[in-house]
Amino acid sequence: MRPFTKRRAPALFLGLSLAALAAAALAQSNTPAEPLRCEVALDAIQGGTRIEGRVIATAPVSGTYEMQITSRMGGGRASISQSGEFSARPGAPALLAETEMRGAPGSHQVDLEIRVGSRRLTCAEAEL
Repeated sequence: MRPFTKRRAPALFLGLSLAALAAAALAQSNTPAEPLRCEVALDAIQGGTRIEGRVIATAPVSGTYEMQITSRMGGGRASISQSGEFSARPGAPALLAETEMRGAPGSHQVDLEIRVGSRRLTCAEAEL
């Protein structure tokens, strides 16, 4: 029987480190996507912009939302606020709020906040 030498300890440590790294990578790849995300869409339509707030869920969820729209046209400014309750199921985006306004998509700023229990999700980025 061979005595344990110091030369084997670094190899053992390296082997265990690689095994831990592989296990962590595997666990990371099996982690599900975020359970809830929101999006704001601004679509150019004839004479204006259609604005939609949506939520996408990986599990059934319900909560509340608030969408603020600030529009700048000519020398004026308009603000609209929409809010309410929502329920979302996996597999299909849930439409929270929709409106059509005059002006190009670039003349509107939209802030959307989703609340589920004590959690808040802010979605202020528009997708053109």
